[in-house]
Amino acid sequence: MKKKLFMISMIIIIIGIIVVAAKGFNVNLKYRAHQAINIPIGSEYNIEDIKAITKEVFANEKVQIEKAGLYNDEVIINVQTVSEEQIENLRKKINEKYSIKQDVTITIGTEYNVEDVKAIAKEVFEKEDVKVEKSSDDEKNVVIESELLSEKTLETLNNKINEKYNLQNTTSSLGVSQIITSNEIGRVRLSDMAKQYILYIGIATILVLVYFVIRFRKLGMAKVLTKSILLLAFSEIFYMAIIAVTRYQIDKTAVMASIAIYLIVLTYLNKKFFDQTEKNKMSKNEISKK
Repeated sequence: MKKKLFMISMIIIIIGIIVVAAKGFNVNLKYRAHQAINIPIGSEYNIEDIKAITKEVFANEKVQIEKAGLYNDEVIINVQTVSEEQIENLRKKINEKYSIKQDVTITIGTEYNVEDVKAIAKEVFEKEDVKVEKSSDDEKNVVIESELLSEKTLETLNNKINEKYNLQNTTSSLGVSQIITSNEIGRVRLSDMAKQYILYIGIATILVLVYFVIRFRKLGMAKVLTKSILLLAFSEIFYMAIIAVTRYQIDKTAVMASIAIYLIVLTYLNKKFFDQTEKNKMSKNEISKK
């Protein structure tokens, strides 16, 4: 029975190696090269509503959603690729759902006509009911009431204001907080993911192996050491082969499961060596009695 199980395990490992060589591991979207869309909603939101919106915008594309922000009032949408059209569609649907309102403060500095700024805002936002007024704190600033903005929309607004009043404002200098941003995230290599665990697990393994060799030296130091290393290595390789064959996504859960298997194997080895030691003692006692 043990030989059959070993043969099955070896077959799975070989298939796993072939799959990894041909396709690699199936890595979670967050660890692939992708786009991370940050949406500062500014209030509490229902993650299920966001899922419904992303399903409309991205259809069958793989999407991963996570809460963000100090007060969980932002959402990050991870997706393989995103177009300007999809970002705009996403912006509109988020605005419709949560009625986001914010003030965009622009420093003009020279004399300006509020109606001219309002005309520009109407053109950019494609709305007739845009509220525009001089800032109560400083009349050199104009305040435009808007909804959640995209980077492209904000840039268009800034460019038109600059052109009208011969300014050189950048979008970063504008007083605005709720902007959808899309950032390109590079691929995270599995070796980089493992680095944060390898050092500590390596040190722990060395200490445990030293303990096993000393504690169970009567079973044979070489035997204890060899059996421990082989079983630890085999269990992890077998686990990774299953991950590869089943195409389970490698994420933090998969990494934690690998560590759990490592601890289970160590516990099993400790018990196995202890039981074998006790069995040898009993055998010696029986022989001495005779």
